[in-house]
Amino acid sequence: MKDIELPEALLLSLYGGPLEDMPWRGFLKALIDHVGCNNAAITLQLSRRGLAPMVIWGNPPPITAAQARDIDDRHAALGHLDPLRNALRRSGDIMLLEEVASSDDLVDNEFYRTVFHPYGIERAVGMFVTEPGGMECNIGLTGPIDGVRFGAAHKRFLARLRPHFEQSLSLFSRIYRDESEIEVLTDTLDRLTIGTFIIDGKGTLIRANGAARRMIQQADIFTLHGNQLSLRGRSDSTRFAEAIREALAARMEEAAAEYVRAFRCADSGAGILVRAVKRDRSRPTDPSPAVVVYATEVNGGNALERLIAALFDLSPSEANLAALLTQGLTLAEAARESGLTESTVRSYSKRIFAKVGVNRQAELIRLILRSVAMLG
Repeated sequence: MKDIELPEALLLSLYGGPLEDMPWRGFLKALIDHVGCNNAAITLQLSRRGLAPMVIWGNPPPITAAQARDIDDRHAALGHLDPLRNALRRSGDIMLLEEVASSDDLVDNEFYRTVFHPYGIERAVGMFVTEPGGMECNIGLTGPIDGVRFGAAHKRFLARLRPHFEQSLSLFSRIYRDESEIEVLTDTLDRLTIGTFIIDGKGTLIRANGAARRMIQQADIFTLHGNQLSLRGRSDSTRFAEAIREALAARMEEAAAEYVRAFRCADSGAGILVRAVKRDRSRPTDPSPAVVVYATEVNGGNALERLIAALFDLSPSEANLAALLTQGLTLAEAARESGLTESTVRSYSKRIFAKVGVNRQAELIRLILRSVAMLG
């Protein structure tokens, strides 16, 4: 059989795969049409004892959803018996199913009877691929006994596809890890009712966690016009806009690490912290995250105080003061809020700074919020 071409359109769909809602579904459909096989699949999470694989099919398997769930459960228990999976050990290995198991072997194989046969898999060719981040996957072409007979040409085709698939897998792995980390961090801040807004180099809101979206919907603290975030109240809005401009300027002047501004809203009583994000010269400036805005509601509960106390070994009174300072209150304002004298608050603040290891309120704010975020 002559070599199978590797057209540009197929490669374009491969590289676009990580951005699909169901990764590589479009690529797999194009692959099936190009090769002329019955089906194709990518297994992102390889099976191991007790863990079902994550399989993406080009065409829906010829079974019901309930049957598929049952097979997945069985797969988790029998994955170590998969003959093709066991034969593919090193990145770049490519094997035909018939090379690792004869027809008689398959009939006697419980994995084949339980998993392959219900999916109509009688013939298959698979390739094992890894990427630098450690993600492993298999990509395979499958078909019934009367379908395409896979051979050397299909193996050569997958070999030529390999470097492109490794690169596409690396892109997916990077996106997946970044998105997963962001979800964990934003979920942590959600539980603490800390609204987190990320603003790009043009001053446009590009991401908001659940707590932040709730604040926008309630419209008590923030307003959103287009994608421009602002505070309610003339004086608060002016202070906020000024802080955003200063943060953006600090970032461009490479002073982002030093820029943190915190204040308490005159109208709502919410605590606002604006922090510049360090600029990465290797990335475009405008669409990149440039400013992070944290917001705590005045009646947000004491979750933050409890967390601060646990993180920095503070007493309840010290943690309460640290939380007030994190919201942007001055020592005098924190004294009035907590019902203490200014001298007592100053004494508390010195103990807090000593325990936490900082010298200024801005440093305390930065450390507390960064520590909260890292809890994910």
